[in-house]
Amino acid sequence: MTAVQALSIGELSARTGVGISTLRAWERATGFPAAARTTGGQRRYPIVTVEQVGRVQTERQRGLSLADAVAAVHAAAEVGDGSLYAGLRRAFPQLDVLRLGVRTMLSMTWSIEDESMAHASRPLLLGCFQTSRSFEVAGNRWRELGRTGRYSAVFSDFERTDADSTPARVALPSDSALLNEWAIVVLDPEMSAVLCAWEQPRRPGADRVFEAVLTLEPEAARHAARLLLQSTEGALPELERQLGGPLGASQGQASRATSLLHRFASYTDAAHRGA
Repeated sequence: MTAVQALSIGELSARTGVGISTLRAWERATGFPAAARTTGGQRRYPIVTVEQVGRVQTERQRGLSLADAVAAVHAAAEVGDGSLYAGLRRAFPQLDVLRLGVRTMLSMTWSIEDESMAHASRPLLLGCFQTSRSFEVAGNRWRELGRTGRYSAVFSDFERTDADSTPARVALPSDSALLNEWAIVVLDPEMSAVLCAWEQPRRPGADRVFEAVLTLEPEAARHAARLLLQSTEGALPELERQLGGPLGASQGQASRATSLLHRFASYTDAAHRGA
C-alpha cells in the first residue's frame, strides 16, 4: 500500500469527522477500520475506509450496535459481481441508500407496479424474486403487467428459462447474487423507475431487513435493465431488442413521483392498520 493510496489515522479522522480516539476504540473492539503497514512501516488506511466509516455512522444512527453496524458494512462490501444492487451503486453513487423492512418493500413494489399500469403507455418491466414461490404469490399481478406492457421478464430460481412465457422467466444459477435481491425495473417514455435491494444477514428470529435504492431516473432504470440482460447470457433476445429502442424518456417525472408517493402512503397506512 502506497502513501498515495492510503490515509493516516489523522487524515481518516479529518475526512470522516470521527475522532482519532473513537476510531482506535472501534478498531480494538471490532477490527474495523483495519490498517495495513506501508513499506516504510507506517499504519495506513485504504481510501475506501472513508466511505465505510460514514456508513458505520449511518447504521449506528439507525440504532445498530457498533458490531452490527460494522457487520452490515462488511456484508455490503461482499455484494459483488452479478449483483444488480452493486452495479447500480457503482454506476450511480449519488443514490441514497435506504434500510427497509419487508412491509415497506412490498408497499414500494406495489406502488411502482400500480403506477406503471396507471400511467405508463406500454412499459417494459423486469423483476427479481428471491424464490420462485415469491413470484407465484405475485403471479397474477405480473401476468397482468405482462399482458398490458411492451415486454416483461422475471428472474428467480425457476427450474428452467422460458423466453416465450408471459412474463418471460429466467432461471438463475444457484450461486447468483440476484437470488438475494429484490428488484423491479420500469422503462417507458411516461415513467421510469427502479427499486433494487439486497437482503442483509440476520440473526435467527430477527426481522428481515433490506438495503435498497430507489430512483425515477431513466438512465438508472435503463442501466439496471442492461445489467439484468447481461445475466441472461443471450437467453432473452427480445429483451435485447427492446433495450435498443427509445425507452425511458423523462416526461412527467415530477408528477409521477408525487403520485407514487401517494400510492406508497396508502399501502403503508393499510399495512399498519392491518387492512
